[in-house]
Amino acid sequence: MIFCGVGEEGRSLFYVMLLLIPAVLYAMGLSEGRKGGYFFSAAVIFHITTLILRGLELGALPFTEKHDNISLMALFLALFYYYFNKGKRIKHLDIISLPIVSVLLCIAASYEPLNTIPPFQKSPWFYLHSFFYSLGYALFGTAACIGVSYLLTGDAEHEGDQYKGAVIGWILFSVSLVTGGIWFFTAYGTYWLWTPKELWISATWFYYGLYLHLRLVKGFKGRPAAAIGIAGFCIALFTYFGLGTVIPCPPTQF
Repeated sequence: MIFCGVGEEGRSLFYVMLLLIPAVLYAMGLSEGRKGGYFFSAAVIFHITTLILRGLELGALPFTEKHDNISLMALFLALFYYYFNKGKRIKHLDIISLPIVSVLLCIAASYEPLNTIPPFQKSPWFYLHSFFYSLGYALFGTAACIGVSYLLTGDAEHEGDQYKGAVIGWILFSVSLVTGGIWFFTAYGTYWLWTPKELWISATWFYYGLYLHLRLVKGFKGRPAAAIGIAGFCIALFTYFGLGTVIPCPPTQF
């Protein structure tokens, strides 16, 4: 334990600050020139350090509940932003993506960090499920941000980048569902439960599958395709944050 002798309130405040600092640094990454790059690099380093500290406290990989999972998702979104923006310099992508990263970190900070992990979650299948789930969501978010950039600029190349991000995100999201099903079977004896959460996860998967099918087979491109891709991320966000808040459902880790 890192916080030996430290009260629960002090521990919680410490982790809130650890998330708010990179949130501010990401926002400062919008500065022009090299200064923005320095702030962004500092944010990523600080962000990774935060996850390492969480892992040391838990004695496990730090993405098994919302506080850590949202933080990991935000980190992946920041890294994917850098990957897609490097070299191409997609116009407006920074002012679209980095505020979302900062907001996600603020949301993560609002959740109480756990200091123990239930035994049934200490499974390689659960870790794989959580990891690929976060990767998939981050790519959906990156694709949506690129789609917004395309709608603002009209650069057709950006719509292709949006599609590429959505394809990879959908594949990773699919892997997360398979590994999650295996973990769920080992923990509960069934691969799937038709609760509102599972229904909306299925709807998200089918929605993106339909969008990608239309884009690939039917040649569905341009602004309508970009808008549909952006709407997919909105559905994904509702699935993650809205269920349990807007629509009652059994509590889940994420």
